[in-house]
Amino acid sequence: MRSTRAVRLLATTVAVAASALCIAVPQAQAAAAATPDCYGTCVLGVRAATHPTFDRFVIDLGEGPIPAWTTTTQTTPLTCCGDETNEHVVPITGQQYLKIKLAKATGFDFANSKAVYTSPDYFTYNFPSLKGQGRTGTTDPEAHEFNIGLALGDHSSYRISKLTAPNRIVVDINR
Repeated sequence: MRSTRAVRLLATTVAVAASALCIAVPQAQAAAAATPDCYGTCVLGVRAATHPTFDRFVIDLGEGPIPAWTTTTQTTPLTCCGDETNEHVVPITGQQYLKIKLAKATGFDFANSKAVYTSPDYFTYNFPSLKGQGRTGTTDPEAHEFNIGLALGDHSSYRISKLTAPNRIVVDINR
């Protein structure tokens, strides 16, 4: 009688394990298919806050290497999207503008054909030094870059740094 129970218990255990394997394999395949491919690091979104002596702008990134960045400043309004004949002005205003270009990063998942960047393309802030942010480039699979600009008010300087866990690029704008 004990051996019959042991055989039934073993058969039930094997059946449950086999059933779990059949369910787990498709879920694992679906998870692998959902892994984003941004032709570099994924740019997930942006956020900002004000502090007593500075304003902070954060670019949230996905896993992988933190992309290299370059910056330029200008006093003319930011433009976006296209060549010189069809660009439009990004609807944010400031006394000057900081353009940030991230190399080997995009806000688009090319493997799954969907955007991973979830923040607005532009946004206005009422902070002492940071007045707004706006995308200054389109998704180009050949460029492998993400472009964003900041509208600045009165400020003395800015500093850009990278932080991990989670990955992000931080811009501190001093007053």
